[in-house]
Amino acid sequence: MSGQTGVYVKDEQYGWLPAKVLSSEDATTVTVEVTMPCKHYDGRHSKEERKIDLKDYDDGTLPMQNVDESGNIIVVPDMCDLPSLHEAAILYNLKSRHESSSPYTRVGDIVIAMNPFEVSSFAVLWMMVSIA
Repeated sequence: MSGQTGVYVKDEQYGWLPAKVLSSEDATTVTVEVTMPCKHYDGRHSKEERKIDLKDYDDGTLPMQNVDESGNIIVVPDMCDLPSLHEAAILYNLKSRHESSSPYTRVGDIVIAMNPFEVSSFAVLWMMVSIA
C-alpha cells in the first residue's frame, strides 16, 4: 500500500482524517500525509506527516478512500454503492452530501436524514404570516 494511496487514519480529535500513504517501513508501520481540517474559514487545509502503527487497525490495514480514476472522492446517494463501506467512508459520504445540501442519504432500504440546521424561506414566510 503506497504510491499515494488514499486512506483514512484515526484521529483523537476528529475521529477519521483523509490521508495519502507515502511509504511503508515494514509490515506494521506506514508513513502517511494527513489532510487536516481547516482551522479558519479560508478553505486552506494543512498537511501533516504521521507514522501509523497498523496494529491499531482492524486486520492491520487502513480503510481505503472511495475515489474515482482521477482521484476525486466518490459521493453517492445510496451508500450500498460505495466501493469500500466502513465507518470513515460512511461519515465522509454523509459530510459531503450535507455540504452539498443533500440531507437524505440511503443505505439500501434505510433513509438517513441529516438536519441541515438551516432556516428555509418557507419557514420564514410561515413565521411572518403567523406573526401578522
